[in-house]
Amino acid sequence: MRLIAFLTALLIICTPPACFANLLPYEGDELESGYVTIVDDAGEIIMQTGYNVKPGDQYINEENRLYEVTAVEGTLAKARFLGTEFDIAMEASAIPAQAPADAPKLISIYHTHTDESYIPHDGKSSTPGKGSIMLVGDVFQKRLEELGYTVEHSKTIHEPHDANAYQRSRRTFVKLMENRPVALFDVHRDSAPLKAYSTTINGEPVAKVMLVVGRQNQNKATTLNYAKRIKAAADAKYKGLIRGIFIARGNYNQDLNPRAMLIEVGTQYNSFGAAERGVTLFADVVPSFLKTNQKGTASAAPAGQEAEDEYAGAGDEKSYSSDMLYIAGALVVGVAAFLFLSTGSMNEAKSKFSNFFKYEFRDLWSSRRKRK
Repeated sequence: MRLIAFLTALLIICTPPACFANLLPYEGDELESGYVTIVDDAGEIIMQTGYNVKPGDQYINEENRLYEVTAVEGTLAKARFLGTEFDIAMEASAIPAQAPADAPKLISIYHTHTDESYIPHDGKSSTPGKGSIMLVGDVFQKRLEELGYTVEHSKTIHEPHDANAYQRSRRTFVKLMENRPVALFDVHRDSAPLKAYSTTINGEPVAKVMLVVGRQNQNKATTLNYAKRIKAAADAKYKGLIRGIFIARGNYNQDLNPRAMLIEVGTQYNSFGAAERGVTLFADVVPSFLKTNQKGTASAAPAGQEAEDEYAGAGDEKSYSSDMLYIAGALVVGVAAFLFLSTGSMNEAKSKFSNFFKYEFRDLWSSRRKRK
């Protein structure tokens, strides 16, 4: 019994955090109201968003400049400039002008926050059960189908709009995965001033799109590379459409598939027409980044296979190695912590550790010999 109790406690202590990432309480991915303004050292505004910004979050802006949040005080955050992501600009020049004819066929769309609305269209920012963000999903679906894709658009309700919404949408995500889509999009709208998400493309007002990558995804590197490729494709076709890439605290179910992307289509102050045009232009870019590998050449892999191959090779080896190192370190710390808490002193802990191997394993070995 002592052996079982010890191993059970050790298992809990030493399990990698990723295994429990979606079981731990989370204070929420968004502010209840208002938005956070992120500024650089000179006080210039870098970004404004309704996300619950945390130190360590990063942002790649329209010019591919990378910033990292260093401090947050209320609704004001400070960030430092880390450098320019030149690889995004280089990839943009390698995107093919025309989408290949054999484009992948199935794309899935869903909405974690099904209440999100546009004030000029609905008169309010939240409409429980029927937010106009789902109508934006319909526009996205229609354009993708015109481009030759089959689209599964889930309107499953995941309300209330709280910290557990992503737990509820996770079940929807898993269900959508049963049909092996080549990509999945969680379509949202952000909370920020209108100017943060407004632009003009081809002479018409357009709501910008922001890509969101979760930091608590153990395969974050794979998801981030995918986001960069999306931005490169969009920059090549519609410069200014992609507002930036926000690498935020959270998971956003991106650990389940390498082609899962959360997109923010405008803010609650954008007109519905601007949001329609923004998501339509984004749909026009989809064939390019889904059929372009990291070297910019067209891929002939069957639907779903390219995503699986990338997922298996791009981040798993590093993730596996880091998890093994974590387990080894946690094993040492876990044993020491367990023994110290159960004895009250380091001397007693050492004695108990010595006796454990001296008696428990001796008894186990003795019992085994008797059975033989």
